[in-house]
Parts: sequence; structure tokens; C-alpha cells
Amino acid sequence: MVTTYLQTLNKKTCYGCRSCELSCPKGAISIQPDDEGFLYPVLDKEKCIDCSLCRNVCPYDKPCQLAAPKKGYALKYNNEEKLINSSSGAAFPAFADYILSQGGYIVGCIFNENIEAVHVVTSEEKIVSKMSGSKYVQSDVNESYKVTAELLRKGEIVLYSGTPCQIAGLNKYLKRPYDNLYTIDLICHGVPSPALLKNYINSTYNLNIKELRFRDKARNGWCSQGSVVTISQSGRPVIKRISPYTDSYYYYYLQNSISRYCCYDCAFSKKDRVSDITIGDYWNVRESEPGFNADKGVSAVLVNTTKGEKLFDMIASATSYKQTDISEIIKGNGNLQKPCEMPDQRKYIYEKIRRDGYAKVASQECHYQYVIPFLKRLIPSSLKRVVKSFISQIKK
Repeated sequence: MVTTYLQTLNKKTCYGCRSCELSCPKGAISIQPDDEGFLYPVLDKEKCIDCSLCRNVCPYDKPCQLAAPKKGYALKYNNEEKLINSSSGAAFPAFADYILSQGGYIVGCIFNENIEAVHVVTSEEKIVSKMSGSKYVQSDVNESYKVTAELLRKGEIVLYSGTPCQIAGLNKYLKRPYDNLYTIDLICHGVPSPALLKNYINSTYNLNIKELRFRDKARNGWCSQGSVVTISQSGRPVIKRISPYTDSYYYYYLQNSISRYCCYDCAFSKKDRVSDITIGDYWNVRESEPGFNADKGVSAVLVNTTKGEKLFDMIASATSYKQTDISEIIKGNGNLQKPCEMPDQRKYIYEKIRRDGYAKVASQECHYQYVIPFLKRLIPSSLKRVVKSFISQIKK
């Protein structure tokens, strides 16, 4: 029988969703960062009345029912500005704009003024626009579950977006379905520690940072390139391009070296989904749908429920889309097949950074490891094909 983190203190069994904390009738549970900076619940046994509510709302101990996707789509939002501002095809803004047009509320992750990833509840379009783009760190849902429940009980329409485990936590917290709630989960690669992101920013940019975009199409097109906006001594914004080939944090992230422990055993890294809609990048769209223009990014959209089908129908006319084989979306997204494997580096990297400092460890661990892929990236695709053809001929 599975038991919760509060009983076992096994970090693989906690998603950090706050459902237990927000559900406790006696305030006996608090959420505190561990030595890596990940949030975990802490139980005050003197306040605990052993009501078992924390176990009943735990999405790890009491998993939610998952749904097999009904349909898959390649999609681009027709709003050019929001397409450029997004990481892929702007599927999320398309759904969010429709909900806003109906007088509803959007819940999602933004970077606040301190470059901290936090979930907010809003009906303001200017705040919703900040939810677009990849964050590559675990966000704090704060009291968004509680606020969402209050809005739903009042009859308000709510669109809640987040990682699959955050959606699962919300579903368990609510205890029952709501017709006026729509959920969107992301094809998640794993979530690093908020404290590590701050450590990276402090060490690399000396707190002198205005904006961080891990995927920046406005400057780099649809790819893995990002940008950081810093402020010069004269007060002038300075844009620095970053990529997983030149930036240590980005490199660590794509190597799966800094994720939360539960991410390596994630129950949601599979085809069956927890939300009405699943969104992500349709990386292999040029092969699976060669006639679909992918220059500015394309979203992969999985429609998982009847409610999700109705929502998709409402936004379809504002997008360019094509129904596609679900297996093609799965093929291009490994985390729809299985969780990322834990590399050996994960077992020591946080402790080493805590002991020796981020800058020193990053220079030792990353410097030479991403030079070769960076150099490979500079080689034109046409030349790569010639070399591969030559090698295959030699082997014959």
C-alpha cells in the first residue's frame, strides 16, 4: 500500500502540489523548502487530529483517473503577436483568450519581478500574456487551488494550466468535477529547484537581470535558444543569447540532472493524461505533417476528454490546425512515453553546488560537455548528410 510523503519522508512520493497543506482543517501541515530548495510538506504532530484528509487528497497516494487522448492536432494561433511570444504554436494563449472572452479566469505560471515562478489567478489579459513561454523550473501554486475552488463555487469559468502533477493535485483538492473548470497540462520534462534557478541567476548575472526567456522566438525562431535581459552600468538593457550548448542551467535541465526526485518516477509521463487538454511542442511536425507551415512554431495538442473536445471546437476558428496521428505526437515527445532517467550526476550535483558554489561547479561539470554538441550545431545539415552518406558507404 502506498503511503504519503508525510508518513514515509520518501521524496519520490511527493510532487510538491500543496494539496495536503491547503486541505488540512487544523493547519497542521506547512510547506517548507528542503536543502535542495524543493518544497515539501512538514507535519506538526501536535496539531494533527489524524483525520486522513491529507492522504485522501494526495495525488501520489490516491492517483487520479487518467484519460486516453481522443484526438491529436498540430496547431498555430492566428494571432501573430502571441504566436511569436509563445514557445511553440501559442495553443495556450488561444485557449486562454477564449476563456477571457467568456468572462472567465485563467490560472497559470508567470515569472514575478524577482524571476520566481509562481501560479497566479487572473482575468487580466496583460498578466495572462506572462504565462506564455517556457519556465523550466518548478512553480509554486501558492493558494491557487483554494482561489480556484472559490471561483468555481460562485459559478465562474476557470481555465487552470500547469504540470500534470499540479493538475492532479487540483483535482484531488476539489474532490469533485466542475462543469465550469477546464484544465490544461503541459508535456513536462521535469522540474528543477526554484532555489537552484536563483543560485544560477545570482552567480551568473549578479542579480542584475530583468527578464529570462528560455525559449525566445522573437530573437531566435522556433528552437531551443533563449535570452536573458540584463541591465548595464549605464542602465541600458543588454540582451544575451543563451542555449543548452552555452548555458550551464539550460544544459543541466536538458540533461535531466536537476529535476525533483519524483520526476524520474513520474506517473504522468505516459500517453494517458490527467487534463482536458495536453499541450507541448510538435517537434517532428515537418516529418509527420510536411504541408503544415512550421516556421514560427507548432503546438502539439491532445484532446483528452469530452469537455476538452468542446473547448477545442470553441477556439478552432481562431487557429490554423490539422488533425494528426496521436502516435506521431507521442513519437516526438519522450515524456509521453516514459519518465526521464536519472543520470548519475543528479545524485551529487545539488550537494556539490551547495558546497563549492554554483559558478565553480558549472565550469567544471558543463564547460567541456557542451562544447562538442555546440560545434556539431555549427555544421550545416547538408554537410552532415554528405558525411553520413560517406561513412555508410565505407561500412559497406
